[in-house]
Amino acid sequence: MSISKERIEQVVEVMAKAACKEYQHRVNVPPDAADDDFLQIEVGMNVVLEDLEKAEIARREYVNEIERKNVEIADRAAMALRELSTPIISVWDGVLTLPIIGMVDTVRGAEMMEQLLARVASDQAEYVVIDITGVSVVDTRTADSFIRMSEAVRLVGAQCFLTGISPAIAQTIAQLGIDTSRIRTLRRLSDALKVVFEELGIHQSHVK
Repeated sequence: MSISKERIEQVVEVMAKAACKEYQHRVNVPPDAADDDFLQIEVGMNVVLEDLEKAEIARREYVNEIERKNVEIADRAAMALRELSTPIISVWDGVLTLPIIGMVDTVRGAEMMEQLLARVASDQAEYVVIDITGVSVVDTRTADSFIRMSEAVRLVGAQCFLTGISPAIAQTIAQLGIDTSRIRTLRRLSDALKVVFEELGIHQSHVK
């Protein structure tokens, strides 16, 4: 049985492409091809290539689905992390506290202000206490963000206390030359809540 060089070269070429995961190629089998042993190889190879192409498509779809789910999980995790990094606590009807812990960069500061103002509006809060006792490092930009946050709370109709100001933070705020006369500051969060409860006419024994 004589097999043409062209037929052999075509099979080798298709196999080489399949080795590179290019399964869409097929061996050209004319309808009137002679029925010989090599024809069975050509036809069988096309069947295998078709199965490989279907498997590769399924694999890619599976990988894409996994990647999509990973993105969703990452997004949910990032959202949960942002919520944890901005623990806005409702301690009483109309009274919110925001204890800030760790470092505050520009992005986190903007997110905290956005979430805090949204909560003030949704809860119709009358008082907000921002406690920065747990802030580790404060530069002029960070200190300025706390002042702007307090001012923004006041502008949406709630009274704001800023507590936990350390001597270093106080010095930084003073260096900014910002008018803080409209910002109510106290040493501790508990001191601010005591004032808030007194102004609301809530007796300490009612506070659990």
